Amino acid sequence: MSPIFLVSGIGMMLVGILAVVYWKIKSKIRWALFFWGVLAWIIAVVLKSIAALPTKTIISYLRDTLPKYLSEPIIWIYSGLLTGIFECGVTLAFVYLIRRVKESNWKESVGFGLGFGSIEAFLVGAGSFVLTYLAIFMPSLLPPEILKQATSGPNSPLIIPAPVVERITVIFLHALSCLLIIFAVQTKNWRWFWISFVYKTAIDTIAGYILFTYRSENLTVAGTWIVELALLPFGIIGAWGLWYFKDKWKISDDCQKNSGSII
Repeated sequence: MSPIFLVSGIGMMLVGILAVVYWKIKSKIRWALFFWGVLAWIIAVVLKSIAALPTKTIISYLRDTLPKYLSEPIIWIYSGLLTGIFECGVTLAFVYLIRRVKESNWKESVGFGLGFGSIEAFLVGAGSFVLTYLAIFMPSLLPPEILKQATSGPNSPLIIPAPVVERITVIFLHALSCLLIIFAVQTKNWRWFWISFVYKTAIDTIAGYILFTYRSENLTVAGTWIVELALLPFGIIGAWGLWYFKDKWKISDDCQKNSGSII
């Protein structure tokens, strides 16, 4: 494996950093909104990881008891629902409990969502960078199965930008999803929450299909880019949705009172 593959991890980290820096400079919002987004992501991922502990048992049970044409779609949807339930659920809790988030305007809501997505991009990139670095320069430090996984993907420079494109897509998705939930609470129109829920569940259902059917390490260069192109519409919808809500955003006096907040 060539050191050039370290660029993927660096690129993902930069996506996370630059998204926050750009929005901070452009919007001039307080750092607190980004921080709340970061904290919401951390709590959501921890809870989702705990809930996912019995996943292997559940998958085995489904595959043993149901025909493949039923078990596999259920597994994919189960994977997506974990994301929808915990990421949207924790975001909703933050909106209700954190006054600064509930009363945020459009710029601040985007900042909260970018904080949520950017920390994921940064940490995924950092993990990729460290794993790739160790696989290239210190392979003896890695367990054999981890080393095999790190080096089993396509050994082509054409694969390098793919994870970066994916992180850009997912940052826009996270930002819009969070914004929709804040907007739903402020306007008391729950349609927007359920749109956010379906939006996030759908992309991780697709990810579950890829993971459990093909496994990411088995994808070819062409296969990887087909996956990225399949996910790209979610990012385009996210980017478009953020700007769409710029003109739609209105906060009533009742929403600003937020009598239920604890912070």
